[in-house]
Amino acid sequence: MPIIFARVDDRLIHGQIVQAWLPELNVDEILIPCYKESCLNRGLLRLSLPYEYELTILDPHACARYAAESKRRIFLLMGSLKEFTDLIKDGLQIKSLNIGGMHFKDGAQKLDDNVFLDADDKQFLKLIRDLGIQIETRAVPSSASVSVSEALQ
Repeated sequence: MPIIFARVDDRLIHGQIVQAWLPELNVDEILIPCYKESCLNRGLLRLSLPYEYELTILDPHACARYAAESKRRIFLLMGSLKEFTDLIKDGLQIKSLNIGGMHFKDGAQKLDDNVFLDADDKQFLKLIRDLGIQIETRAVPSSASVSVSEALQ
């Protein structure tokens, strides 16, 4: 499986991704599964990403197949946990997930500085955890990793 790193971050491509994660990871492409593909501003996302990286935005149901067939080293970047769980249901096999940023919304509880979980998020995380996928939160590679699985107990 060519997915090198998987991260949920509702900001998608931003400074921490470009300045901290990309230099640390040896990837060729950022793959973004998104149900709202028409709402995403592809041009701005492309401009936010250094030219040496490919950018692919697909419906989540197409992403698992795309990743399985790709020869590129992929950074899977999602805006929500729903997209990730849908990928798993579609056959994506992955060992770990990084939660980078899930900002405050009504009814959400703080897990970490940049991670707020509502009831749906907690259900998605429990499903992911119960599949044996390691879940951590960490803003940048040099930050201490905090296990999300332990916080759900």
